[in-house]
This record gives sequence, C-alpha cells and structure tokens, in this order.
Amino acid sequence: MSSWLARISPELVERLPIGARGHHLLLQPTLAPTPLLLPPADQALLQRWLALRVMRQRWTTLVAQSGDAAQAEDLLRRLLECGWCEVELHAEPGRLGQWEPFWVSWREVYQLRSLIGLPDADARDEVVQLWRGWQPQNPQLQTLADSLTQRVQSSTLERRLKIAQGLDNWLTAGLWGTERQFSQYALGRSKAFGEADRRWLAEFGIALESCGISRHTPHVFLSGALTLYAAGQPLLSAALLQSGLALAPEALQQVDAVRGTVQMVRIVENLSVFEVLTRQAEPVLTIWVPGYPHRRWLDAVGHVLALLRLPVQVACDLDPSGVAIALQVGELAGKAGCAWQPWRMQADDLTLACGGQSLSEDDQQALARLARQPLPPMLADLCAAMLERQLKVEQEALFIGHTGDAAVG
Repeated sequence: MSSWLARISPELVERLPIGARGHHLLLQPTLAPTPLLLPPADQALLQRWLALRVMRQRWTTLVAQSGDAAQAEDLLRRLLECGWCEVELHAEPGRLGQWEPFWVSWREVYQLRSLIGLPDADARDEVVQLWRGWQPQNPQLQTLADSLTQRVQSSTLERRLKIAQGLDNWLTAGLWGTERQFSQYALGRSKAFGEADRRWLAEFGIALESCGISRHTPHVFLSGALTLYAAGQPLLSAALLQSGLALAPEALQQVDAVRGTVQMVRIVENLSVFEVLTRQAEPVLTIWVPGYPHRRWLDAVGHVLALLRLPVQVACDLDPSGVAIALQVGELAGKAGCAWQPWRMQADDLTLACGGQSLSEDDQQALARLARQPLPPMLADLCAAMLERQLKVEQEALFIGHTGDAAVG
C-alpha cells in the first residue's frame, strides 16, 4: 500500500504529521468536496461503504466490503483528492516512514450520498438525533445544544454540529488562534468557516473572541512611552512601544518591571480608535480590547495593570455589548488594584454622534440583563438613554471625523 501514497497528488492533498511523536500521517484535501463521475462498479462499492452509516470507519472494514483491494485503493484515492474524505495513516510496526491507511473520515457525507443516488430519506432525522445526543463539555455552549430547528436542512445541521463539537474541543483544550486556524481545526479547511457561521454563533450568544478565536492574529495591542523589563533586562523600549505594537500574551506575562512617563491607562474597544489615540502621543498607555476578551488576554493585561497600579479609563461602543465589555475590563482593573471609570461613554454622545443605529431585539434583551446588575453612574445613564431613544452608536463615531481626522475631546 506504500505505493498508493505515492500516487496521491500533493497539490490536492496535504500531509500532516499526527500522534504523540508524529509517527502517523493525516491526509487532508485542500479543496472543498467536488462532484466526481464514477463507473458503476465504483459507485456500487461506495454505496456499500456509505450504507454502513458511520462517519469514521476503519480502512480494513471498507476493504472487506470489496472483492478487489486495488479497486478499493483507487476509489479511496479519488474520493480523497476530490475532497470527500480524510485518511489517517499509521506507520507499520518496525518500518518507520511506511504508512498504511487506518481510518477514513467522511466529509459532507449526506451530500455525497445524494450524489451517488443512495436513498437517504431519514438523513435529517439521523443528524437531529446526533444533535440531541450531544452535550457540550463547556456550559457556555449549551445554547448551541438547544438550537435545533426543524427549518434547517440536514447538510446545514451536520455542518453546524461539526462546528459546535469543534468549538467544544477547542475550549476544552484551551486553544487560542485565528478564525482560519479554528476553521482548519473544526472543518478541516482553513477557509471553510464563514460569515453565515459567525452569524449563527452570534445568534445564540457565542462571542468568538471570548472563545479565543479572532480575525486577527491573537496578540495584545498596546502603545505608550513605557519600557518593559524582564529579569532585569529591557524587553521592549519606550521608543518602540510609543508607536504601537502587538505582543504575545506570554511575552507580557514575563514582564516584571516597567519604567516610563505613562500616567494613565486607556483601554478601547475599536482598533481604529486605538490607532487614533496612539498618534496623539499622550502620557497614556493605550490598549485595544478585542471585543469579549479571551482568558489569555485578560491574564496578560491584568498582569501589566498590576505592575502599573495607575488609573484606568475604559471606552467601548455605546451599545449593550460595549457596556458589558466595559464592565468586564473594569472588573479586571479592580482585581489588579487599579481605580477605573468609563470614558467617552456619556449618554449625551448618543445625540452628538453620527451613524446611530436602531436597537435590535438582542440589544433589548441585553439591556434588560444589564438593568439587573449594579452599574457605574455613567453606564447606568447610557443604558437608560439607549432604552429611551432606541439608539446605539459605534465608538468610531466619537473619535474619527468624516474627513479622517481624530475627534478630540
């Protein structure tokens, strides 16, 4: 079977070492599943394989369904190169570098069954049962487990279950990365996760940033006239940090001393606002919070705040999510021994800013939840004003003018 691997197109299939020592090999298609024409004998064999109704099958089980091992090998190659399956190869005992297929995992299996004319009238019922049998390890995903709707097709349900299970495993493993990295992890392709998937997760209250998944490379963005030290040695000079940098959270955790002219910390929700404030070169350490922050971001920023022990100002979108993020950041500042207050989140700004948007139903529910907890006076007034005017405003409108100049104040 080693010659079989040599026939696999490297342009259509990538090879990834797996296992504790990287002795095994995972073959993953680089493209989305593509229809293929099969002769009657191959179609009949594929129907027998898919009739087993198992998403991940041992190769020996599939070979046993065929009276011709060469036919089975060639069909597996074509299905792999066309994106319909992934193949896990295990090294032969005592023959390092010699791999044999061990597991075959199907991708978009219901679509494949439909293409080869396999009766599948109960496909949706089968996926529904899989959904109902899934219980997430992480409580914040329980809303996804309860999201089953009878109006969604089986292929969509199957895809969503893959995303939900992948997200559950991602959280359990404590992973952190970009959307493309999560897409590869959950769906097997780096560009498979898209806008529709984001909307579906957001609909059920899942914030990707808080799950450690960001559109940007997950670093902490900060700027200010501050030199960072680790073990008595300069880690980063004030001259470099003044212009704004993105640092890995692990690097910030190594900082054990700081020195500079910074007199205050400002934490802002929008990256473009972070850039505007960085150009103003005030004696302030400015930090960008990427929406609902991940635990690693919180740990790293909390560590820096504890070293500084300076007043903290928090500026977020003038909407219910912005208030919730400001409260989370404020709690972090308080735990680090820093006094904090909201900044540029006054209710009056709702009438002064351009680009106001109407509150959505989700916004209304979020305001109702915020009303049940104690809020700083500025945020309490903001929530009351949003509810009264049915209006919310993005943070950029308060800092960036129509001509691109910073709005000061």
